[in-house]
Amino acid sequence: MTRPTAPPARRRNRYELLGLDPAANPVLEAIAAHASCRAYRPDPLPEGTVERLAVAAQSAPTSSNLQAYSIVVVQDPARKRRLYELCGEQPMILDAPLFLVFCPDLRRLEYVCRRQGHRFGAGSLDMFLVATVDAALAAQNAALAAEAMGLGTCMVGAIRERPREVIDLLALPPGVYALVGLCVGYPAARGEVKPRLPLSAVLHRETYSDRHLDTAVAEYDRLMAAAGIYGGRQVPAPGGQVRPEQASYGWAEHTARRLAAARRRELRSVLEAHGWCLT
Repeated sequence: MTRPTAPPARRRNRYELLGLDPAANPVLEAIAAHASCRAYRPDPLPEGTVERLAVAAQSAPTSSNLQAYSIVVVQDPARKRRLYELCGEQPMILDAPLFLVFCPDLRRLEYVCRRQGHRFGAGSLDMFLVATVDAALAAQNAALAAEAMGLGTCMVGAIRERPREVIDLLALPPGVYALVGLCVGYPAARGEVKPRLPLSAVLHRETYSDRHLDTAVAEYDRLMAAAGIYGGRQVPAPGGQVRPEQASYGWAEHTARRLAAARRRELRSVLEAHGWCLT
């Protein structure tokens, strides 16, 4: 089995980017060094990798210990090829030796109610949120565990682009849907640690305040534009119109263009037809 011959070069983490001290804590440093990996080597993963990641996922917090999620392991090349097509042809899905699909899951809870002779009466928007948050927390734990093992990861939210086809492909029963995919494998190249928004934009003390929002967004926009992160990834402007003040393509313009049109309109109708209550 091929394994990395040397540990990857140390990357800067976001504490360093902000001039903060993580107090030499390796866990904090690893968390703050996360960068999505979009290119993978073909090396097979060590025996037991799936189980280790699943245990890490199960160790995430879960509402009332409901554990309202399931994980679908996809390694079959033909099935990965179809997921690649359904997710907008993102090459890392094909390259990564392991693709995990994290699914909010009410089916198991409905079974438990039937088993105990009770009616399942928890179908509601709140239960949808409970299951979705549970699955998201599990996915994040699995990603952290994979990176701690020297592997690269990339979350794939585009698995929600064609939800009905994904449900059929993975044979997801009513009450189960695909929330996010996770590519896992040995990195062919290390991604850059991108800066995040300034803390002043996301950290609120006692009450919400957007007093520093303009300054924080402008600062971050300049930083991202100067870094050239969106080179080759620009989103077309709505209607093809670009105002002079939009000439510098940074985070604000990229984000605004992405959100200028409604996305994944069919998701609600597919989920409601598939057993989810969103009211």
